[in-house]
Amino acid sequence: MRNKLLQWLVLPAFIAFAGCYPKGAEFAEDLDLVYTNHDQSFDFKTRGTYAIPDSVIKITGDVFSDPDGNLKPEFANPAYATAILTAIKTNMSNYGWTLVNKNANPDVILLPSTITTTNLYYYYDWWYWGWYYPGWYPGWGWYYPGYYPPYVTGYRSGSVFVQMTDNKPHPGPGENVTILWSCILNGLAEGNSTNISGRITNGINQGFAQSPYLKH
Repeated sequence: MRNKLLQWLVLPAFIAFAGCYPKGAEFAEDLDLVYTNHDQSFDFKTRGTYAIPDSVIKITGDVFSDPDGNLKPEFANPAYATAILTAIKTNMSNYGWTLVNKNANPDVILLPSTITTTNLYYYYDWWYWGWYYPGWYPGWGWYYPGYYPPYVTGYRSGSVFVQMTDNKPHPGPGENVTILWSCILNGLAEGNSTNISGRITNGINQGFAQSPYLKH
């Protein structure tokens, strides 16, 4: 049985945001938004190490069934992936976290992805991560303790989604992976590669600035 996360993206907030630009946005970056959310009952200082893939997956909206964890999904453009991973690692280091190999029993695992479909909601299939997640079990789903999954205005092709999962205790068969922190960069659909990479870096930096509870 496939476990999927249904993310609702609400339109009213977009209408309110559009009011900031009554004559329309002048630059593509004017439409960029950064959303973060976390489990407010969790003490992030109890975790210190993290692992992260060396690639960024591209969520296409297609069903991705991989019961053996041997397949790999489509990956994001390497130039954008480098910007995403570099910004995440830099901010995690600045916040006192230590990067370790995924097989070194990290405290948390960061899962970065790009969204490639324009919609007001999307299905995110867990099977996308079977190739990477250590100790992977078929049938896992997502669990957001103390808060709902991300609610943002909407997204366009090229948006970035980052999830921090709790790897201690490591989820067993039939259990859900606990999401401690989420960050979404909404937009990033227009512009040249240099412009988009810069906005990705700025957006991720802003996401961490909005999340001081991650700091040790």
